[in-house]
Amino acid sequence: MRAQLGRIIGLQVAVSVVIALACLVFYGANAAVSAFLGGAIGFLGSLAYAWKIAGSQTRNTDGTDDGGRAAADPRALMRAHLVGEVQKLALTVILFVAVLVLYKGVATLPLLLTFIATLVVYWVALLIVF
Repeated sequence: MRAQLGRIIGLQVAVSVVIALACLVFYGANAAVSAFLGGAIGFLGSLAYAWKIAGSQTRNTDGTDDGGRAAADPRALMRAHLVGEVQKLALTVILFVAVLVLYKGVATLPLLLTFIATLVVYWVALLIVF
């Protein structure tokens, strides 16, 4: 599971870099930085979610860690999923606010399009991997 999540996040990073490089070639450094920041918002949210989910799958019902050998409690998995999604959403909002406040020259179109591209990669990869 961790390897699959790592591949999905790695693909999100790769897409972000490719789009940022294309923006650098065609539109300049500001668009490239903005595009990469949009992608970073996407893949950092996915990373936060993956850490929460991957950590919950190696826990027993009593909260102890067995190295991933025992099946996780379904309630604990559902709780971890919910908490992971809330953390992902909160981190996404915080990062967007931080970029928009701290980076005065942000190019919003590359920022948003690359963010959307990372979401598309995430969902398409989930359909293929799982």
